[in-house]
Amino acid sequence: MSHTTHARRRAARRFLPALVAAIGFVVPTIGGLTPWSPATATAPAGAEAVPAGSPGVSRYFGKGAYEGIRAAVAATPRSCALSDDELTALVLAPIFKEVSMAETPDAAPSPMTLSRWDEWSGQASGSNNLNANYGLYPFYDPHGTPYKRAFWTPGVGIFQYDVAGVGAPYTAAEMMNVEFIARDVAAGMAQRYCDEGGSPAARRAAAWAPWAGLNGVAKSEMLFLEMVGPGQVPFARLGLVEGIDNTGGMQARTCVSGGAQVDCHYIDPGQAQGANWWALDDPTGGAVASGEAPLTAPFYVIKRNGYEERHWLAEDTGYPVDISARRRLGQNARPMDGQPHSGLEWHEGSDLCDTARPEMGCTPEPEPEPEPAPEPAAQEPDAEGAAADEARPDGESAGADASVWAGLADHVQAATERGDAQERGDREPFVSSFPSAKGLTLAPPASR
Repeated sequence: MSHTTHARRRAARRFLPALVAAIGFVVPTIGGLTPWSPATATAPAGAEAVPAGSPGVSRYFGKGAYEGIRAAVAATPRSCALSDDELTALVLAPIFKEVSMAETPDAAPSPMTLSRWDEWSGQASGSNNLNANYGLYPFYDPHGTPYKRAFWTPGVGIFQYDVAGVGAPYTAAEMMNVEFIARDVAAGMAQRYCDEGGSPAARRAAAWAPWAGLNGVAKSEMLFLEMVGPGQVPFARLGLVEGIDNTGGMQARTCVSGGAQVDCHYIDPGQAQGANWWALDDPTGGAVASGEAPLTAPFYVIKRNGYEERHWLAEDTGYPVDISARRRLGQNARPMDGQPHSGLEWHEGSDLCDTARPEMGCTPEPEPEPEPAPEPAAQEPDAEGAAADEARPDGESAGADASVWAGLADHVQAATERGDAQERGDREPFVSSFPSAKGLTLAPPASR
């Protein structure tokens, strides 16, 4: 998508209704729900999207992302007659509506899409998501932080799941994995479609209910019929773009943290595959509370001990320090009234090291073999000298190790105390039953 097209889209906000429990679950195989099989499909066998350069193509989608959605759909149970092709088109339609209409190959939606319109309102409170967006800035300090691009982006991926609602159980890495998150989307759509009575059009409208804002159902219906409408080969007008994989440029890595190897994912907006209009505006977001949030600098994601962690390392940010934060899975990243476990824990520092980046020194060179010790002198040392010689090696080693670890502990404790003080100050715990995410869509608000 061109920057000009992006500017036109900024003129009006497409409000996305709260994506709450309606799509925030995976349907279990119970109560008549049975795994779908090709034997019960109503669409012609072998119906498939076509290469991007094929005649008649009117819309484009990443090949790897499309394959992820097809795999997710094939694994989705349903309790009524709903073919794989129909469910695939149901899942695809809101993506075009929300992320990119994809009328050219370079505008094919990116699985790495990061929201830019979760900016703070200028009023710091936990009363709603817009006011609580201040907590997405490092140390809860939009105005004072020198680290604005260590920004915790809450709306992530091709479906723009947000941690205020349906994205709460997932990490950024999971929300960027199209096949993984499409299983949740497809399950919710199949459930609503099959639960609804009436015509197929009425059932489709029910499936798209969470995207109904600003004529969303009518737009999705148009896109659905374009893909699998009567009298045409399913998906013949959908061109698949090479070079957009299932995770849109996110990279799985092995990191070292806490003295052990851990699985981690590296997300660099500059490496996004597909439409990256969201990464082209001023990365700082401009003036605080002006409407656009900062573009996060490259960061690492770790899922550990019930938390999502994000780490912004100095090698990527250019800042003089590493920054890290964590969110309890299932909770809003924003500090909300009525939600005592919401919000982020910020720390100045990180012990994360990426084993794929030699400059980080995760795996030090092995120390050379020690020279053979010389033969001891024949003379017998005095008792005081013997005691000193016997104690010195172990004593020095233990003292040095204790000093290193004590220093590290002091640094972490100091960083924690600074972060805690800046995060919460003297406020009561932030908490709220506000159910929806203000920043679920990427388009800006028409008014505040």
